[in-house]
Amino acid sequence: MQGRARTVDRQTKAAILCAGIAAPSADNSQPWRFAWRGDALDLHIDAGRSGRVSDTRYVLSDLAAGACLENMLIHARSLGYAADLQPFPQHDDELWVARVRWRRDPEGDPIEPLAGAIEQRHTDRRFPWRGPITTETQARLNDQARLIPGQRLWWPPTARERKAALGVIRQAETLRFRSPTLHAELFSSIRFATGWHGACEEGLAPATLAVEPPMRPFFQALRRPALMALFNRLGAASVLGWRSAWLPIRLSPGLCLLVIPSTARSDVLAGGRALQRVWLQATLDGLSVQPYAAAGVLSLGFVPIEPAFQRWLSRMGAALGQLCAPGYGLVFLRIGYARSAPRDRSGRRALASFDAS
Repeated sequence: MQGRARTVDRQTKAAILCAGIAAPSADNSQPWRFAWRGDALDLHIDAGRSGRVSDTRYVLSDLAAGACLENMLIHARSLGYAADLQPFPQHDDELWVARVRWRRDPEGDPIEPLAGAIEQRHTDRRFPWRGPITTETQARLNDQARLIPGQRLWWPPTARERKAALGVIRQAETLRFRSPTLHAELFSSIRFATGWHGACEEGLAPATLAVEPPMRPFFQALRRPALMALFNRLGAASVLGWRSAWLPIRLSPGLCLLVIPSTARSDVLAGGRALQRVWLQATLDGLSVQPYAAAGVLSLGFVPIEPAFQRWLSRMGAALGQLCAPGYGLVFLRIGYARSAPRDRSGRRALASFDAS
């Protein structure tokens, strides 16, 4: 007996995967692995590129996997393919995130505007940005989030709530420099060997961080734990939290928060899908975007950091919960209109390196 004829050719498979790996991931970790089984695609988390302290219970990897998955679904739809999605198909395999079965959809509408933004989407850490973000633009972004069941965006409705949100974000970013555990994780992702003008295919090239030239030697020196501890006695972590989060957000016109209904892995995965749709729509609207995931991820209570900072986490979680309830805030997005696209963007590994067949 002959096997069922395959409907997805090799070229289409490669195009779908290329769209997937163009998705964002925490510190450009790219924690995805793919395995084709005929016309079915299995999406796995790469154990070697996941599971760090901030990725406890694979929160950040699930978020990245959701974004990767949505990119593939969007691009395949633009090529005339529909998909049957099965999240977490095997409960005893925590790294197996999804199985997608593809099929031709002759009656479907291949017009998928978001597909054209997949390659253009990028993180922009520069500031300040222009505005304002109109109610029509907000409505389009809200609609994209709601297309994934259970997901929504929260926009601070008053100056008081925006100030409270800024405080939570600054606390989280400050903690990344104060906690030795989080500090080590943060600087391990920066590829200082590439220099301030080079690029890298994985991790963060210093050029993508938008650090001002006079501050670059100081910032690079802070990767040493002893120096970080010394400068923290002078308040360096608080200053860095102010510079990296409070100031650019304060000077930008738009701030929103992706809110998920529960902390279940399936909802985090769905959150990644919603995040990507929002980001792609923002790209089509000419917006610049910078995500801030630390506040949401740390507030979930999964990250095992030093006992001295547990009270910080409790306060952050309570403050964030008051702002966006019901649900759990996962990722803040700073939004505005930049005058030009940034010159430096994070790279990607070769497609073959993601093969888990």
